[in-house]
Amino acid sequence: MIDMTQLEQIQQVEDRLMKAMLKSNVLELDALLADELLVTGPDGSLIGKTEDVDAHRHGEIRITSMKALETDYRLLPDVTIVFVMMEMAGSFQGQPFEGRYRYTRVWQNRNGAWQIVAAHVGLGK
Repeated sequence: MIDMTQLEQIQQVEDRLMKAMLKSNVLELDALLADELLVTGPDGSLIGKTEDVDAHRHGEIRITSMKALETDYRLLPDVTIVFVMMEMAGSFQGQPFEGRYRYTRVWQNRNGAWQIVAAHVGLGK
């Protein structure tokens, strides 16, 4: 049975995350990303929260458009795994990019606040 409250909360934090990524809002990203976050990037590298937020802070990544094409959720007690096919455009380290990317994010409820503890991004089809 799906917990609609949990699903609604996740949909709200996912929306906040997309807006924060588009605006490079480092304060919002700091609130949504757990301190121990690890992200596997499209090239297989692992980065932490500091590197992820700093990339936005210093303009290394600029996202000009994001559109979720499909989203799937796996709700568990105090954890939700989100799978998103995203159509995106922007630049990374001065190089333009555009295409579809598959995101997997693990959200954990920490005393009523949802934070991403792990994520993976790869090329989508």
